[in-house]
Amino acid sequence: MSAVVHSLDDYGRASEASRTSAPFLCEEAGTVSLHFEMDGVQSQMCVDSPDLLALGYTRTMMGFLLFHEHPRHIGMIGLGGGSLPKYCYRHLPQTRISVAEISPEVIALRGCFHVPHDDHRFTVLCEDGADFVNRHRRQFDVLIVDGFDISGQPPQLCSRHFYDDCYSALAPDGVLVVNMCDCHFDALIFRMRRSFQDRVIVIDPEDSSNMIVFAIKGDIQVPQYEQLLERQKFLEHGHPIDFTRTVQQLQQECEKGLWQSSLSADRCTADRFFS
Repeated sequence: MSAVVHSLDDYGRASEASRTSAPFLCEEAGTVSLHFEMDGVQSQMCVDSPDLLALGYTRTMMGFLLFHEHPRHIGMIGLGGGSLPKYCYRHLPQTRISVAEISPEVIALRGCFHVPHDDHRFTVLCEDGADFVNRHRRQFDVLIVDGFDISGQPPQLCSRHFYDDCYSALAPDGVLVVNMCDCHFDALIFRMRRSFQDRVIVIDPEDSSNMIVFAIKGDIQVPQYEQLLERQKFLEHGHPIDFTRTVQQLQQECEKGLWQSSLSADRCTADRFFS
């Protein structure tokens, strides 16, 4: 059963809860946060605006709209507090959304975060994300990987085989979006580059130590800077997100030679070591 921490005075209770993988909630200053341990926020919701993307990294992940403005089907790994699923459900009304969450305890908290009920275009499955992508082929225009447990990114969600399966699960010209927080960052990026023929862009969110990675399948191209600015302006009419930082970093990556291989021998060695 999950614990509810109403203030930092309840830290002892939270610390006890954080010794297991069971999620707990922290309510403070108009927000509700999901935790596996007190020091790490898995998800955060503004009580007065439950569909708002409160954390910067989630807004950065929505940068896939610069590639796919109207995705038909989005797959997501990791429900958490449902920030991204809720946002996409509200702001992309023609899009089907399928979410894989391995923890029934996390799913049980969906009501606390105003996650929509399942319907004809929204489904939450209690399933390992690796199995989820393995059983789909050419299904998703966008695949979002934001799955963590108390130890960080589970090994089955960052293996070479997993990234190969992500590639296969995407429709032609699909986009993989990964929230990465791992000490073996270079090795994981190398794996993604191999699976996606080096078509990988790394973005640094505004308020997080995480990195957001976009991996592109097929012949889809990153628009020129002027086109990105036009898309940004158009998207911001319908989305309460400032895409400026993402657009600037996309342009910087393109100027470096986005599709050119930048893999060093050291990275190859690191990938063999961490496989």
